[in-house]
Amino acid sequence: MEIRMAKAGAPITGVAEVVAKMQRQLPTHQSEWLRQLRDQPETFADLERNVHVVFQQLADQMVAGLLAEATQPADWAQDAKKA
Repeated sequence: MEIRMAKAGAPITGVAEVVAKMQRQLPTHQSEWLRQLRDQPETFADLERNVHVVFQQLADQMVAGLLAEATQPADWAQDAKKA
């Protein structure tokens, strides 16, 4: 089964791919959030919501990675036959 985060997006192969993507994205987000908090402390409530949205998206990506790994063609077919 192919798992994608978007119709036109590339297939997700597994958790390692998702974790690597997170490791690339989080430092950028962290820098942006810190800069925003320092420059505009009055936007803290908006910042907090934004952090939650980003982590929810990351959680969705992790679930997609788990699903992709669990349903890889050979393993998926073997487990389906056992059921």
